[in-house]
Amino acid sequence: MFKFFIIDRYILKELSLNVAGATMILMLIFGGIRFIHLLGKAAEGAVPGETIFALAAYESVGALILLLPLAAFLSVILVLGRMGNDGETIALFACGISRNRLLQVVLLFGLILAIASGFISLYLAPLALAKGYRLEQQALLAAETSGLVAGGFKETNNGQRIFYAESLAKDRIWMKNIFIQAQQLAQKIIFRATAGRLKTDEVTGDKHLILENGYRYDLANDGSRFRIFRFIHHGVLIKKGGTQEFKVRHKTIPTLTLWEMGTPKDISEVQWRLSMPIATVLLAMLAVPLTRPGPRQGRYAGLVPAILAYIIYSNTLGIARNWVERGTLSTLLGLWWVHGIMLLVVLILLWPQSLKKTLHQLNRFRIWMRR
Repeated sequence: MFKFFIIDRYILKELSLNVAGATMILMLIFGGIRFIHLLGKAAEGAVPGETIFALAAYESVGALILLLPLAAFLSVILVLGRMGNDGETIALFACGISRNRLLQVVLLFGLILAIASGFISLYLAPLALAKGYRLEQQALLAAETSGLVAGGFKETNNGQRIFYAESLAKDRIWMKNIFIQAQQLAQKIIFRATAGRLKTDEVTGDKHLILENGYRYDLANDGSRFRIFRFIHHGVLIKKGGTQEFKVRHKTIPTLTLWEMGTPKDISEVQWRLSMPIATVLLAMLAVPLTRPGPRQGRYAGLVPAILAYIIYSNTLGIARNWVERGTLSTLLGLWWVHGIMLLVVLILLWPQSLKKTLHQLNRFRIWMRR
């Protein structure tokens, strides 16, 4: 059973303060970048300006899935680097605190953060991204009727479509007594409905106007054909969704739903979310051998190799994820082989220390047996 000492609480406190600070800094940087990006999209009319702050906040929460493992890695690097530079690590070893004890404290820290990372990646991040996506889509739907005035006509598609609504709700999503005239190929189509609402298809991202209780009139341009249809519900395509929008939507789907859907793309997303708590533990453990105290080493000596290791690890995970999505790699193998390689690297780096301690204990046992 792991028994806490004062030094353990001290190290955990330092790690906790550093990971909190690193997470806040990384979120501020990411949030600032996303805010500038959204500001540019708002200037182009692609994103409603009133939703920029809320969208940046939701996306920052969603980004925690990647930022927390990085923050944990950096916090261990910085804390152990500072302790080594200030001579605290040497003092601990001189007082009988072994490197394995330090490793156990870091492992405990990594496991605690892994639980938090799992909650964020499996539940909180998809929820935040889903809320942001719904907010954006609702604002975009309202923007589709921005030029429409209750009781007035609006032309779209260079006059190919004429739209009229007698009344509009405050959210500009619902409307009553609708008239639409559209030119399609060699015929003119007219819709008349008592009510309607704008809706985004969750699968395709297409934006439709759902008409309720009305009639559709199809009239050939040459007057040779005229047909009348009565409907209870009828969808009129307003705008098609894009590929990038589909990628964003896929991140908002709950984890259990993705697992039940079971396509390679869905499984790769589930494995990606599960990879974050695993990466949190592995990166925290990797930081221990990278910050091994040495002569004339500064507190940031392990930072450069740590950043390189993180870039290689995260990029390899991204490549494996794309392979699983495309069906190039089996979902059974998935992203797990990347974690296996990282675990092997961590064990190899820690092996000399463990081997040295084991040989020392065997030597002490041999001396005891000779007595």
